[in-house]
Amino acid sequence: MPEFKILNNIIDYMESTGTTYKLVSLSIDQEFVEEINKGNASNYTLQELEKATDKCLAYEWLTHTCSGSKYEYLGITPKGVGAARSKRKAEEIKSSRSLLKRISDYIEDHKGLFVVLGFIVTVGTLALKIFGE
Repeated sequence: MPEFKILNNIIDYMESTGTTYKLVSLSIDQEFVEEINKGNASNYTLQELEKATDKCLAYEWLTHTCSGSKYEYLGITPKGVGAARSKRKAEEIKSSRSLLKRISDYIEDHKGLFVVLGFIVTVGTLALKIFGE
């Protein structure tokens, strides 16, 4: 999700320079697109990042720091910092799971598929039992 790429870029900048969220300002332009793409090995366009910025503004993760263009002079809010850190922490936890936990989570995520497959096997077995005699 490009929204979190934008937020993580801001947080990385804050951590590398030692600034707080109140002092960070950014503009969504072609230079920013290239920075995001280079840092994340992605191929986002300016329009995609503008759409992601609209979502960030709607969720109040980003805010306008002063008047100007819709995609200029944006700053991150405490809500945005929290959302980005929460997402980053969840990804770290997810990547450090054991093999058994990943298998368990996969089954949990796709339990509907397993129920359908079980139903098909049951109907097939029943059909063989009835029509096979």
